[in-house]
Amino acid sequence: MVSIVGVAVLTTALVFVYFQAQKLKQNVAAARSSGFRYVILPIHMMSIPWALTKRLFLPVLDNLPKGWTEQWIPLLVLERMWSSGHSPFKANGADTFIAVSPSQNILYTCDPETSTQILRNTSFAKPAHLLGILNILGPTITGTDGPETRLYRKITAPFFNNETMRHVFKTSRAAAESVLKLLQRRAAPVDTELRPILARMALHIINASAFEKQEGCLSELGFEEQPPEGHELSYPEAMLTVMNSFATIFLTPSLILNYSPLEVHKKARLAYSELYQYLEELRDEKRKTLLSDNVSAQKSLLDLIVQAGETPDGTTEPTLPSKAVIGNMFIFMFAGHEASGNGIHFALLLLACRPNIQKELQTDIDRILGSLSPEEWTYEDHFASLLESMVGAVVNESLRIYTVLPCILKHTVNESVTISVSGRAHTVPPRTMILVNTSATHRNPRFWGEPKHNPDEGRPYAVSSFNPSQWLNSKRNDSKSFLSPEPGSFLPFSDGSRGCLGTRFALVELCVILARIFKEFSVELAVDNDDPTDSIDVRRSKWESARQHAEYELSAGLAMEMSLRMTGTVPLNIVRRGEERFANL
Repeated sequence: MVSIVGVAVLTTALVFVYFQAQKLKQNVAAARSSGFRYVILPIHMMSIPWALTKRLFLPVLDNLPKGWTEQWIPLLVLERMWSSGHSPFKANGADTFIAVSPSQNILYTCDPETSTQILRNTSFAKPAHLLGILNILGPTITGTDGPETRLYRKITAPFFNNETMRHVFKTSRAAAESVLKLLQRRAAPVDTELRPILARMALHIINASAFEKQEGCLSELGFEEQPPEGHELSYPEAMLTVMNSFATIFLTPSLILNYSPLEVHKKARLAYSELYQYLEELRDEKRKTLLSDNVSAQKSLLDLIVQAGETPDGTTEPTLPSKAVIGNMFIFMFAGHEASGNGIHFALLLLACRPNIQKELQTDIDRILGSLSPEEWTYEDHFASLLESMVGAVVNESLRIYTVLPCILKHTVNESVTISVSGRAHTVPPRTMILVNTSATHRNPRFWGEPKHNPDEGRPYAVSSFNPSQWLNSKRNDSKSFLSPEPGSFLPFSDGSRGCLGTRFALVELCVILARIFKEFSVELAVDNDDPTDSIDVRRSKWESARQHAEYELSAGLAMEMSLRMTGTVPLNIVRRGEERFANL
């Protein structure tokens, strides 16, 4: 009996190995036909067996000699993509290559010419089967592709106009003032709570600008708001908890999630239910407004989405199904606050590490805004100037280093697609996954140089790489015009006809918030045991220790969740200009 079982197991194993070898042979032939370099991997990055076991194998693989693994280990760990930067491409000797495995081929690129063609050519589709993770509350503009995505873009694009940007400018300025009021109440440095505060601020801005939610910003930022009747969580609590529980909600089977007694499941279940209820209530309230014909000429994003889900006579099918109304409300709220909250958080931390750049930023703000009060700042008069000053340089440089998404996914479906790279035709085979690596693109030394770094800082040397001045000196000529990067070399919001609709929204928001904060205040790293009687040498030594800690945390202390998040802490002090303790050391 044992021998029969053994023979069956062995036969099954041999058949499996045979078919895997045949598939690998086919995929190698396909990669070779493309004309790109290729590297053979033992397993596909996104395979379920690898996802379930990589935590066991990676510690062993990481201890092998670097020369054995540097070409392929970074290609198997999506979570390390940001920290690996350009190094996998350097190790493989090309900015575009194909990783071949028995399951599927993946084309990796950080080459601007290649990326531009992939992102602008609609023959390269979005892999909706993977991006469907974003459809947890209903179909979304981000988690779908083809005619469905084009429909959602057509419905929502009219919102992103100049009138909206004026509103965003004003709302962002007021929200930044609320943040400053809140932080001024604190005697201690702001630490782990800074990112949640900034996330709530960004959530308030998208809600006030696009979804007509006008709750008091200061109470939301201070976590003082109370859940309304019929709710157990406030709206910001529900939204932010869903964001922090995204993997749990998506990966846990609904039967387990709905009935599990585990606290992590109960918390995720409650937040999901509460958020869905809030979105339904917001939709239903807007329906009443639409039925009363009390709609302003300038339509909000909420107007456009909810209106597309209605029919005048109630007899025909609406443009948007009910689930897509809720799904797209959610995705714009999510995308509208996650990227901006992270962007301002990283900008503040980088500036705290580089007081000299902070001074240049404040000089430009003073030059543009002079003695005007914040209430006198306007979108028409000041945004363009801010964007093309050190303010815009800091925003763009922060987005270059901490890109919104470390990669952009595309794929070929059932037909090959030909592109031209350096005058040579390359054919991307059918059923090839494509990974435009924005982390590597933004650190490609051909376009952004190799930063000098402190060996203790940790890869990818974010603080050493922070160089906003490069945006103020064009690389294409000797003029002082604001840098226009090589097409495809800067992709914080993707590119082409499927790029982010909210790009200008985010830039307005980030520029205004930075201007409002640094017009009156500075940010400084909080040092241990700060004593006003310390000598300059002692203060310098303490600040250097704080800077070294911050440098490490801003590189090695990050993890990829729904977006890049810090796992460690970097305490900051927000002080009035002229009251800095470490600016002139």
